Amino acid sequence: MIEIECYPVGELQANCYYVFDTEQKSGFIVDPGDYSAKLNNRIKKDGEEKIKYILLTHGHFDHIGYTAALKTLCPSAKIVIGKDDSRFTENDVLNLSSYFSENGIKHFKADAEVSDNDTLSFGDKTIRVINTPGHTAGGICYIIEDIIFTGDTIMSGTTGRTDFPTGSNKEMIASANRIKNLEGDFRMFCGHGGPTTLEYERKHNFIMRDFGDEDIY
Repeated sequence: MIEIECYPVGELQANCYYVFDTEQKSGFIVDPGDYSAKLNNRIKKDGEEKIKYILLTHGHFDHIGYTAALKTLCPSAKIVIGKDDSRFTENDVLNLSSYFSENGIKHFKADAEVSDNDTLSFGDKTIRVINTPGHTAGGICYIIEDIIFTGDTIMSGTTGRTDFPTGSNKEMIASANRIKNLEGDFRMFCGHGGPTTLEYERKHNFIMRDFGDEDIY
């Protein structure tokens, strides 16, 4: 059974997710944007060695800012990021931290750069990657079973901003429609705000409601 705990972190209250499979006793973390004492205590409770991945949906500071420190805490965990966002981890203009802090973030390199339809093994389960550019050029979502971590691509009723470096309105609309067209329903855990479902977003998200792939902005 997969358990998911959400820890909103940092001044922008970005969602960091602690994901743990209670049957196989291993887990992963999605988007560690800032320090959280509660998250660290949870990791230590289950065991730092049980964390297999640190999964990054995109390269903005509020989603990656604690990654270097977390890698020190969980050295066996592999840092994973979309190929086209790999440069963000060492560029404070692209990751936007230069606009929010004089010192930026602690730089790091990912252990794995992934592309569309790549898969990551997670015990007897598989984590699938889908490219969802728009918020950033290398934005990705992670799918495991009926769960999708959308980062800042989809949030309840809306999508992420596209006016930051490497963002694109046209790509965001295409990515939202790609998610819309996935078969079945999914529980969606977003980069900000509460969880939602794909079926709810199909009905209520203004990007997904029959606008097709045209740039409506």
